[in-house]
Amino acid sequence: MNFIYVGSARPEYMNKELLKMGSNVNFAGNTLQEALIDGFSSNLKSFKIITSWSISPFPKVKKLLFRRKELNVYGDNKCVYVGVLNLPIINLVSKFLRTRRELKKSLKKNDINKVFIYEVHTPFILAAITLRKKIEHINVIVPDLPQFMSTGGSRIHRFLKYIDQKIINYSLKKVDSYTLLSEPMMERLPKKKKWVLMEGIFKPTNVGEFIKEPYKTIMYTGGVQRRRGADLLVKAFKMIKNSNYRLWIRGNGDMEDEIRELSKIDSRIVYYEPMDRLELLKLESKATVMVNPTPPSLEFTRFFFPSKTMEYLASGTPTIMFRLGCMPPEYENHVFYVESESIEALKDKLIEVCEKSNEELSTFGEKAKNFILNEKSPAIQCRKILRLMGC
Repeated sequence: MNFIYVGSARPEYMNKELLKMGSNVNFAGNTLQEALIDGFSSNLKSFKIITSWSISPFPKVKKLLFRRKELNVYGDNKCVYVGVLNLPIINLVSKFLRTRRELKKSLKKNDINKVFIYEVHTPFILAAITLRKKIEHINVIVPDLPQFMSTGGSRIHRFLKYIDQKIINYSLKKVDSYTLLSEPMMERLPKKKKWVLMEGIFKPTNVGEFIKEPYKTIMYTGGVQRRRGADLLVKAFKMIKNSNYRLWIRGNGDMEDEIRELSKIDSRIVYYEPMDRLELLKLESKATVMVNPTPPSLEFTRFFFPSKTMEYLASGTPTIMFRLGCMPPEYENHVFYVESESIEALKDKLIEVCEKSNEELSTFGEKAKNFILNEKSPAIQCRKILRLMGC
């Protein structure tokens, strides 16, 4: 069999280069893809990786042309970056044409071709379905539903998103199966497709042992956006008057400037600028608790799985979050849930957990860590996808 992975995976050094260029970087998405590649590598002799990483278009990033190049970054698996002409809208067309050309070259006439596509991304799915006759099975890995990935925008932006959704709906009818991060996603995808639930994967990274902060340190990483609950977290923390508490925040979004200003007023609040994943994992290991403040009342919370949850749990640092509709029952004993959606309830839970003994927190965090490492490893999760594809 001939296996091909199509996505936007990129090596860590490229993340740093993109940040220097001024591009937005989806660290969580890349972490998940690296775990997927690691998992497929554990189960397959070899496969080809075709990647076209997302870059903020001109003029945010001044560089216009990114050329094709072969990368030696994922073991024995051949990896090709297809490049892109980085102009708004044109970059999507460029990505489609270049991905299709590379995919066509990678298909073998006298073999069974099977393709994994990461993300419901129009250029990637179109590239595969336009070569449908040569591909036996197309599996789409769905980390998010596109209709929930952005909100608002100009009329032109909304119109283009509408057209894009129409193309996606048509294209998904031509694929064979889905890999989902939450079961309710099937409500919004074309029916009569095989699917498997893989709420996430965690690829272990050795960050060493770190002594916990002497303060009661609450940490949040992710989108610093009001719709994601960042304002809820900040308001809950401000209600805690104890000088022994700290709030660490790392992320991008519409509340960045506001949180920077708050950190000048309240020295207990620390906003961290962009850093690489290893540095971030070290901070997570030092915190008292991790928190995901995303409110459960938001519709999109049923149709995704917060990738940060696995990273939080695997850090060994206890995790606090609301009871989101996407969370499977097996996480019940590994997360501290906030039972009602209010600032007061979140504040009370933060204090309740932070005031537990170090021994109790360490034991709870270690059990959660072992749960992720033993049951959500790349090899185990990717084996589910391969079984679905008849491998």
